[in-house]
Amino acid sequence: MVGPGIAPLRIILLGDGAWAALSLERLQATPHQVVAVIGRTRPTDASLAEATRRFGIPLHAPARINAHETIAMCAALAPDLLISVAYNQILRSPVREIARLGAVNFHAGKLPFYRGRNVINWAIINGESEIGLTAHFMDDGIDTGDILLQRTEPIGWTDTYGDVLARVTAAMPDMVAATLDGLVAGTLVARSQRDLPGTYFGGRGDGDEWLDWTDPSEALHNKIRAIAQPGPGARTSLGGQTIVIWRAHFDRSWPRYIATPGQVVGHDRDGVLVKTGDSTLRVRQIETAEGVSIPAWPIGTRLDINRHAALAEHLGPQCGCDFLGATP
Repeated sequence: MVGPGIAPLRIILLGDGAWAALSLERLQATPHQVVAVIGRTRPTDASLAEATRRFGIPLHAPARINAHETIAMCAALAPDLLISVAYNQILRSPVREIARLGAVNFHAGKLPFYRGRNVINWAIINGESEIGLTAHFMDDGIDTGDILLQRTEPIGWTDTYGDVLARVTAAMPDMVAATLDGLVAGTLVARSQRDLPGTYFGGRGDGDEWLDWTDPSEALHNKIRAIAQPGPGARTSLGGQTIVIWRAHFDRSWPRYIATPGQVVGHDRDGVLVKTGDSTLRVRQIETAEGVSIPAWPIGTRLDINRHAALAEHLGPQCGCDFLGATP
């Protein structure tokens, strides 16, 4: 698709946060020229803006990437390639076509699986042992374009969202550079996703962080670590007080048995054992209005069992929905 001898490339980088900032920094050590950066209208942090100032690269944050004036501005820069690193707007074909090589997206998912949003969280929730990093051409779908390059990073049994996010953030700049090298050298063979089975994930939202103690221990273990810092933290409640659970642990060798879900059935210096739908879960770190601590609830304490009931209580009538059958 791309032949050799096309260096250096003129690039417009679209992105946000550390993924884009570190990738921009990495590209400064290549022959390629980033002629402009397109950021989000509401960036998650100032890292990308700071990087563009440091390297003297123009930064734009158009409200609509597909607007005629935005397309004209980008076309005037005569880019060879657009690259998207954590950008949050969909690029329609008129934008993609201003670059002669098209547009490449860098996605933290092992396509064709884990298309969509919040895929690091979803991969941990699903108990995956690795997370994919994929470079793919952009088309009219969402994460459906031809795959150019794919790598993986491990996910350990106790890794949290923060652990995996840091791993992906550190790996992304080299992934970007390797993809550009492969495009220039003509060594990358694009692989179509068209006839491959895949999975798609939507964004997580308010309410998804609540726990249901009737769920299996492994599911609770995964969910808690999947939305740990810098995520919102998993939530339960006790006596009307909201409790954020930051750290918990499950060992697959622990006994399976039926008892009352949500009830404290043991404790030690590392936390408390809470009964789940099939086994137990050691809750090791919580946060309440009094601060962060190791829980010391007495045996017999009953946490709110069901996330749907907890949501109805905490959100009240404005919730306006039936949570039965809802999925995290």
